Amino acid sequence: MEKKEMHDMNSDLRASNKLTPEMVESLPLPVKNWLHAMGAVGHEQIASVSLKQHGWMKQKPEQKEWTASKAEQTSFADPPAFHWSAKMKMGKGLFVTGKDSFVAGKASMRIKLMGFFPLTTTADNEKINESALQRYLMELVWYPAAVFSPFIAWELVDAHAAKAVITYEGLTGSATYFFNEQSELLRIEAWRYKDSGKEARRQLCIGTVREQQKVEGLKIPVKMEVSWLVDGDTFTWYKFDVSDVRFNPKK
Repeated sequence: MEKKEMHDMNSDLRASNKLTPEMVESLPLPVKNWLHAMGAVGHEQIASVSLKQHGWMKQKPEQKEWTASKAEQTSFADPPAFHWSAKMKMGKGLFVTGKDSFVAGKASMRIKLMGFFPLTTTADNEKINESALQRYLMELVWYPAAVFSPFIAWELVDAHAAKAVITYEGLTGSATYFFNEQSELLRIEAWRYKDSGKEARRQLCIGTVREQQKVEGLKIPVKMEVSWLVDGDTFTWYKFDVSDVRFNPKK
């Protein structure tokens, strides 16, 4: 499915539709307070968002050096979908490109050396599909209109946490959002598949907010770290800065 077609499917959430206090009233209190605190209430609903990421990656916990990367992402609130493309330096004159996508419940991951030579390709794998759906759920901080998606149900955990459960195209996943006393987002946690093999098991994935800024009236994460809980230890494999955020881009 082309990006233009996916963008057209979000016509019911376009800029003329603003989020009202009445709309958020039925949400769990931590989520409702967060939407108010971030400035989403009274703001146009975000049907889609495009952004750039400047990041650093590690493949294994024992790796000492970080690999620099640059990425671009476009995400769509409803139906759930995203495209992510990245370029990573691997040494003098060498680089690797990666493309992740999630459309109509199907995920695709492709990694190529120098942009031409395939290294890894995974497509329409049940575990990767589920993990990609949960990634979408963890990233709705950039398209908060998705809290009202017909595919998502919210559950109150406690005064500072709420759980989102998503069911879409035969897939089910969940993520828990944690907030501070000021109703600012601290982190998101989800039990996701890290790999796609037969022996792969769900592991705790943690997205930690390191810095937030106001962009076009919305206070959103602009520095984040993504970690896996591996054998009881936290392995931070990706940290990134967000820039050039565009809500409801026309192209």
